[in-house]
Amino acid sequence: MECYNPVPPMPDTGGTSTGSSALSSPCSNNIVKTNLRSQELDLRDCLLNGAMNNFDYLPNNNVCDNENAPMDPEASCESEECVSGDRTHNLKELDSSLSQSEDTNNSSATESSQEPQTTSERIDTEEEVDNLSQSDDVYVPEVHNNGNLNLKKTRKKKISSGPGRGRPAKALVTMYHSQISGDKNAIKIRIKKSNMGHIQPLAPNKKKAGRRKKHKAYDTDNSDYEKKPKRSRTSATTDNDVTSTQNDEPLEQSVWGNASKIPEKVLVKIFDGTVAHDGALPTLVRLCKVCKLWRDISVKPSLWKKADLNYVKEKNRTDLRLHWLILNRLTECEDISMGEWKVRDIQAVLEAICEHCTKLRGLNLSGWKGLNADNLKYLTTEAKSLERLDLSSINSTSALNAQPLVTLSQTMNTRLTHLVLAHNKIAGFMQIISALAAHCPNLQLLDISNIKTFAHNTALLHVEKLQTGCPKMRVLRITNSQIWLAPVALSEQVASPGFPNLEELSLAGLEEDQTTTSRSMDDEGIERLLKTSTKLRLLDVRGCSKLTDSGLVRGVPAWDLEHLFLSACYITRLQNSGLEMIIQKWSHSLLEVDLAWSTATTSLDAAVMALAEKGPESKLRNLNLCGSSVSLEPIKAVLTKCPNLHSINLQSCRALPRGIKRLYTGSAVDELRKSLSDKKTEGNEAEESKSNATSPKDD
Repeated sequence: MECYNPVPPMPDTGGTSTGSSALSSPCSNNIVKTNLRSQELDLRDCLLNGAMNNFDYLPNNNVCDNENAPMDPEASCESEECVSGDRTHNLKELDSSLSQSEDTNNSSATESSQEPQTTSERIDTEEEVDNLSQSDDVYVPEVHNNGNLNLKKTRKKKISSGPGRGRPAKALVTMYHSQISGDKNAIKIRIKKSNMGHIQPLAPNKKKAGRRKKHKAYDTDNSDYEKKPKRSRTSATTDNDVTSTQNDEPLEQSVWGNASKIPEKVLVKIFDGTVAHDGALPTLVRLCKVCKLWRDISVKPSLWKKADLNYVKEKNRTDLRLHWLILNRLTECEDISMGEWKVRDIQAVLEAICEHCTKLRGLNLSGWKGLNADNLKYLTTEAKSLERLDLSSINSTSALNAQPLVTLSQTMNTRLTHLVLAHNKIAGFMQIISALAAHCPNLQLLDISNIKTFAHNTALLHVEKLQTGCPKMRVLRITNSQIWLAPVALSEQVASPGFPNLEELSLAGLEEDQTTTSRSMDDEGIERLLKTSTKLRLLDVRGCSKLTDSGLVRGVPAWDLEHLFLSACYITRLQNSGLEMIIQKWSHSLLEVDLAWSTATTSLDAAVMALAEKGPESKLRNLNLCGSSVSLEPIKAVLTKCPNLHSINLQSCRALPRGIKRLYTGSAVDELRKSLSDKKTEGNEAEESKSNATSPKDD
């Protein structure tokens, strides 16, 4: 019927008020009619039962004539008299008359009153009625699918006088069934009856995020009261911080975060100098979290000139994230490193890089197993500014063919300055070296470390041809590779210009592998490689068993060597060798020395003492003596006379006393220096006291 149309649920602000629209609706007159009808039903029950308050109720609120029925409202009665008899017939007639009189007074009614439901038909819906109320008898109107109105009488649930547990008792609530669906499990709408004289504005209903708490079956009212959200630790901490800021610190922004006091150009220049060496990541990400001004400056593509994307967490290394970075951050980037990224569509990524990163000069694609010849051809052709390329660890199962790398050398030509082919299995190695020598005169770095050949045989390196074609070579790495120097005529060796700009040469290899460069490198090979390399700064000959002390002293023309790695060499294991003479040649410039696993005690002690001869002028910072037979006195001399020493490795040194055989770095070096000096002082005092005790006393 129209007067019982469903009304939207309205939250309770204090238990006494609802919206003004609900009070002014047509249903407000019907509520008065409902109260009048309730009084008539009370009178009807008095006439039928003889007294007002002498009723017994069943769980379905039907009247029971059985005098022996239990007084507990939750108890059940199975007597047939509860559902039949003259009383039920009279109730039907009275309900029918009331419905007819109501329909005649209602001008908007469209259907005549029909016979109400019987008592047995109303049992199912009675279980869904709320038991909490403020009066003893509560009348609940029902509208069924056929449009009939039914009033059900319930008894208020008894509440204990003590301080009970659980939720508090709720006020009188009138429930209306939704006319959208006639199902008993349909949506139920509750409307609070309020006092018209105390209308208050509605408070917003705040919903907490997360999983909702499941309520009990009898609790269907979510608008009667509202729980206060729990205060999290974060909010409490924030409030405390705000309070302390208001009390102790000014609310104004710092000078460094105020654009009116610090020009944006100044911050851009400062940030540019900060990320010039280490790159944009993670520095710019951290600067973004300082304030809004710093964030606006940090996201400028002009600062993202060098970016190592390996800083990104592995779970976020997706094609979508990579495309977003290319479009929003790397448009002006000059050096991108994204090794170990598991890219699915390599061609799409390379197209995005070539299209948007027009200033790109260096690209690291190490670990991209799916990179093929077509990808390399597209990259070298479309990336017009590309100069540095890292292709290490790109072969998956089969060996790399020489033709794509030969094409790369021909396409990039004079643009190519850095090429890394390390950790690959390559077929046709000599063809690649010939192509580089013929087409890449500006090549400065060539890394062919850990190269394996297709037939597991040694590949030949024509070093004189490479010296002639690439005179600007600065870094040459042949560490642990199956590469030997190709034999050439003496006249060709003399005519070769060498590597005059070479600064780093690495020839290290494993002792057990007989096919590596270190096993074949001798004094003649060192002289062929370093004949004109006066600018050499780093020399790594670990594992070269055929090198002698005279080959290193005479074959290396550089006089300012800074990094020398000699562990596992034949020189370090030969007694009375010229190891001391080698160290003396570069003791004034050496920053790092590796003499690990040296077993020649006499030669080793002399070499370590040679490092300490320079005293305060010594630049030595790192000294590796792991597994060697060095004595304690040379260690004390180095610690005392080398003030710049930052790291010393004494692990597994057999000749040293227990307690000091470990790696010392930073402040630990100072502690070792102090402890050894204290022991020396104590030892001298003990010797003096002993000598005084044994000397004859004067009479």
